[in-house]
Amino acid sequence: MISRRKFLLGLGAVGAVSAIGTMSALNTLAFPSWLNGQKNWLVSACSDNKGNFFAAAFDLTGRLISKVALPARGHEVIAIKSKPGHALVFARRPGNYVLEIDFNRGEVISQIAVSAGRRFYGHGVLIANDSILLTTENDYHSGKGLIVLRERKTQQVIEQYDSGGIGPHQLAIMPHSNEQQIVIANGGIQTHPEQARKKLNLSSMAPNLAYMALGSGHIDGKFELDNKQLSIRHLAVSSQGKVVAGLQYQGASTDEVPLALSHHGEEQLTLLKADINTWRSMKQYTASVCINSDSNTVLITCPKADLLTFWQLDCNEFIASHKLKDAAGATLIADNFIASTGRGRVISQSEPLKPYQVSGDFNDLRWDNHMTAIAASS
Repeated sequence: MISRRKFLLGLGAVGAVSAIGTMSALNTLAFPSWLNGQKNWLVSACSDNKGNFFAAAFDLTGRLISKVALPARGHEVIAIKSKPGHALVFARRPGNYVLEIDFNRGEVISQIAVSAGRRFYGHGVLIANDSILLTTENDYHSGKGLIVLRERKTQQVIEQYDSGGIGPHQLAIMPHSNEQQIVIANGGIQTHPEQARKKLNLSSMAPNLAYMALGSGHIDGKFELDNKQLSIRHLAVSSQGKVVAGLQYQGASTDEVPLALSHHGEEQLTLLKADINTWRSMKQYTASVCINSDSNTVLITCPKADLLTFWQLDCNEFIASHKLKDAAGATLIADNFIASTGRGRVISQSEPLKPYQVSGDFNDLRWDNHMTAIAASS
C-alpha cells in the first residue's frame, strides 16, 4: 500500500507535466467537423516511451488539456458527471489507488486508498448523483471477490458484498433499475499481491456474469459458460438492458474459441455469432466493449490482434473488422465511436462497414485499454 507521504511526494512531479500546451500534441487533426461542437473531453490512462504512467485528457480539436502523473499504471477512467472536467482514475488490477483528477487544472484532488488485505480490480461506477462509488475488489486472503460501496467525498465504506465469484472486473448499472441493480463480470482469476499478476487458479477458475441487488447484496442471477477458461472481463449495457461482454481465453494458445457473449434476461448466456476465422483473428483476447444503442452496434477492441470488431446488437452477429495496431480504448460521442491505441493513435468511426478516420497521433503517449468521454470544464 502506498503511504500518504510517498503518495504526496509522488504528486510533486505532477506540475511538471500538467501545464497546458507543454505536452505532446496531435501531428494531424481529422476529427469529423461536426464533433468539434461537442462539449466533451476524452480521457484515458496512458504511459510514455520512458515507462512513466499518466492519465491524460484532450478535446475534440486535438488539444491536450493536461496529463497527470500516476503512482502506478492506470486502467479505467470514469466521469464525475456532477463535476465537469473531473474524473476518477482506477489503478490496474491488482491496484491500490483510485484518484480524483481535475483535468482542467491538471491536479489530483483526492486519493482513495484500498483497505488492508484488499486490492482494487480496475473498475468502478458512481451512483446517487456521484455521491457513492462502487468498486470491484479482491480479498486476497480469502480469494473472494467484493463489491464495495463508499461515500465518494469522505471515502467511508458504507457496505461491502460478495461479488458472486472470484476476480470481479468491470461492472455496470442496469438501466430501468433506479440504480438498484448492477451487473458484474466475475473474471474467475485469483491473484495475490505477493505474486503480482500471476494467475493462481487457471485449472479451477469459474468465471460468471452476475446480477446484484444493491440494497441487499443479493445475487439475483449468476450465469456461466461451459468453457470455464473463458474469462469474462469487460462489458457494456445497452439502453434496453442487454449486456455484451468481451472474453479473454486462459487455455492453450492453439485453441479456437468465441470471445464475446450477450445476455438479456435469458436462462443462459449467448455467444455472439461469427465464423471460426473471425474468432481466430481476435487472438483469444478482447479489451474494451462499447455499445451504440441508437445504431444497434457494438464495438469490441482486440489489442493483441490489432483489430476493431463490430457486431449487430439485436441479433448478436458479426458485422466487420478493421485492422488497427494495438487497438485499445473505446467510447461513444454523438453516435460516433472513438477508439485509441497503445501506439498513441486516436480514430473515429461512424459506420462499421466504412473505413475509420485517423483523428491523430500523440507522439509520446501510449493509450491504455479504456477511454471515456467527460463533460468539458468551462
